[in-house]
Amino acid sequence: MKIATGFRAASAIRGLAALIILPVASLRPAKASTTDYILDEAERAPVPIHLDTKSERQAEAMAHFVTGIIEEESSGPEKALGSYREVLTLDPSYTKLAIEVAYDYVRRGETTEAIGVLKDSIKARPDDPSPALALSSIYLRNLNKPDLATRYAESALKADPNRFAAYEALWSISLAQRDTEGGTRVLDRALRAKSTDAAFWLQLAEFLMNSTEGNPFEDAKLAPKVKTCLERATRFGASDAETLARIADFYALNHRYAEAADFYQRAADLKPTLANINERLAGTLIELGHKEAAIPALEKVVSNNPLNLAAYDQLYPLYEERGDFEKALTSIQQALIIEKTNPVRQRDFLVLLLRTGKFETAATAASDARKLFPKDPFFTYAQARALAAAKRSEESLELFERTITESATLSPTVLTGLFYYDYACAAQEAGHSDEAAKLFQKSIELDPSLADAYNALGYMWVEQKQHLDEAERLIRKALALDPENGAYLDSLGWLHYQRGDYEQALAQLLHAAKTMPGPDAVVFEHVGDTYRALKRTAEALLYWQKAVQLDPGNKTLLTKIDSSTDKMAQKPATP
Repeated sequence: MKIATGFRAASAIRGLAALIILPVASLRPAKASTTDYILDEAERAPVPIHLDTKSERQAEAMAHFVTGIIEEESSGPEKALGSYREVLTLDPSYTKLAIEVAYDYVRRGETTEAIGVLKDSIKARPDDPSPALALSSIYLRNLNKPDLATRYAESALKADPNRFAAYEALWSISLAQRDTEGGTRVLDRALRAKSTDAAFWLQLAEFLMNSTEGNPFEDAKLAPKVKTCLERATRFGASDAETLARIADFYALNHRYAEAADFYQRAADLKPTLANINERLAGTLIELGHKEAAIPALEKVVSNNPLNLAAYDQLYPLYEERGDFEKALTSIQQALIIEKTNPVRQRDFLVLLLRTGKFETAATAASDARKLFPKDPFFTYAQARALAAAKRSEESLELFERTITESATLSPTVLTGLFYYDYACAAQEAGHSDEAAKLFQKSIELDPSLADAYNALGYMWVEQKQHLDEAERLIRKALALDPENGAYLDSLGWLHYQRGDYEQALAQLLHAAKTMPGPDAVVFEHVGDTYRALKRTAEALLYWQKAVQLDPGNKTLLTKIDSSTDKMAQKPATP
């Protein structure tokens, strides 16, 4: 019965403070002097203090109480029980102490003593339902006497009709007797209470929700009752942020995210510092698909707590989806500062770096990640991709091959069609066309739906003017998988050009230029080359100039423009 550090110790201190009032000066440290040890006349012959009977009993009760605290601290609860029992003999109205003493008797197997203590407490404080509830619990759980348990639970309910604990006790009695209908009647009875306490209605809502295995809002009989409870909790707790957040929790737990988001927002408006309120608000907004609205809530979370890892993990994919890649990178980097040993987060970081064209940074980050996760070949693969994208193809080829070696013993799941496609592209960039062709074919074999692989192999052969019939088959296969892909349309148009079918090539290439998601230097150069083949130099110059604006370092383009410009300048004027 540990009490010295709890409620009763604090109560004892307050009680002693009421009896012993020290002057302020006595609280200041001072040096002792000889006179401090000499009793004055009043101390040598103290004036007797006369107390009435009630005050004497209270003083004596306080003395026993303090003794009990000291005994409990020094010798344990068993030693203190006698003193606490004396307190209750003198003052049975101390209900909190009575309940603790009663439960100590129960633990010792002395239920008769426990019942006596609680009955005395009920007589002393008939307005307090706590002793009656404790007695009801003992009769139910320790003595298996549900009738007497019901009697005292009803007594508690009479003492305070608006306290939910009495209904909970009656519900527990019905449950113990497997009387589900009785339990339902108890909750219906609680529903008729006149309580103006929001907590009462939230407790009742919780019990109603727990009375079904499914979603209570989808239960025709239960839903109106639950809604009534939540409406009353809202009415009586409208100005309390904690209450509104709890109501939101009820809705969120039952997948009613629109209502949950509304109540979380109201709670956040009332008390912006309420624990986890913005996290919960953001979660419901994300569930609703309102991702843009979730971002400000999560930004408040990391502003209030820059070490909130979960918030950063939610933020960076939202920023990425929005297209705000710099903020996405900042958020994921913050998350990695807090915890860098999460492989999923490291993977996301590398993918984001590659997506944003930060290839050298990605190569360095992948190298660091390989040291952290030496048994995960994905990071070797990621470094290979980054080096290939950074035009360090020969270096990347070594790492692609190492990925295959590592995967053989660690994790073959990395060796997908996409892996071999990336490997093939690096090999092609490095000038190993034959090896690239084999790798593209391996990619297609592993993933027949990978349209990029069909197109890449077909286009490579078109550029080389080799296997044009097979190249056409591959490009058309890619277009069958993605008919409006501008890059694939360009490949087909360039195939017609290489065959000398310039009119068909031009129509196909102009269509490709319109279909591309944005201006593309390669497509414009192809259109220009086709116009030149058709001897339409002015149009050729127009498209080459468009191409060079997008790729100003392309010397081949500059040479074409200079050559055609010179020829046009040398051409004699038409009379």
